[in-house]
Amino acid sequence: MRKIKTILANRRAYIKRYLWPLPKFRREFVVMVDGKMAHGGLTDRIRNILSVYCFCKEHKIPFRIFYIYPIRLEEFLIPNEYDWRITEDEVSYHFMDSEEIALYVQDLPGTGQWARTYNNSNHIFVLEQINKTKKAIQYHIYGNAYFARGHYSLLFNELFRPSSYLNCRLTELKKALREPFESVTLRFQMLLGDLDEGRYDVLNEFEREALIKKCIDKIEDLWQSQYFSTPKVLVTSDSMLFLSRIAAKSYVYTIPGKMEHMDYTKNTDLEMNAKPFLDLFLLMESRRLTLLITGKMYKSGFPSFAAELGGKPYNEVYWE
Repeated sequence: MRKIKTILANRRAYIKRYLWPLPKFRREFVVMVDGKMAHGGLTDRIRNILSVYCFCKEHKIPFRIFYIYPIRLEEFLIPNEYDWRITEDEVSYHFMDSEEIALYVQDLPGTGQWARTYNNSNHIFVLEQINKTKKAIQYHIYGNAYFARGHYSLLFNELFRPSSYLNCRLTELKKALREPFESVTLRFQMLLGDLDEGRYDVLNEFEREALIKKCIDKIEDLWQSQYFSTPKVLVTSDSMLFLSRIAAKSYVYTIPGKMEHMDYTKNTDLEMNAKPFLDLFLLMESRRLTLLITGKMYKSGFPSFAAELGGKPYNEVYWE
């Protein structure tokens, strides 16, 4: 009834809109990162953006990014060859103007009951149907789709370049690193108890210490066996506790800063939110990227994504 009342109250405007020639911004696709739904970490967010952009590029559909959660994307990435910016005033939430679309390939806490999960071929089909029907002016797209794999590097460079703030921070870090480096990434989720990420397992104190020691020993074994070909090893992780421990190794470099998961914070601190972007760009410059996994550790897509963006070799090391 509310919808009917709204239409009747604005009937002249709606009749004019749908009978007269439509504006050029009809069928605008807007990737939404606004905190309304689960978005995942930086890999989930950027892969989804690049995948939707790839579809829009192929079908000549205007493409925008409304990324404000927990902080605006433009603080770290700005348009390069394609201007994807959209202001809050330009985003319409009116039911006659916009429609929400969910493109999830796996369940994320907070996605909501209406957001069913599909595989990537289903996502492309959904977007093709939208492109044919042309019912709304704006399609607000949420999700973690990644159907543009193999083209990420080209798409990323078309859309993004570092902001002046991010460039300045990267320059400082590169000066500190100086020498060529390889990288190692470890993803603990909540195992070590120092990151809030929803509903994952947390180890007791004894188990935490055992896992930390096990991972440090593995990195030391790789170093002693000359697995690494560079004088420095960049270690990235979602655990600041682990990074503080591994940093004691003379050949290890870690990126300073605080860390909170993007989907579980409203903290708008610039330095804290910059950490995953700094990790990503430095990993892209690594000569080789390695993911270490043991026990309940998570198989992160972050280093493999960075390797594809940077055109670098990637390896996974599992051990008991």
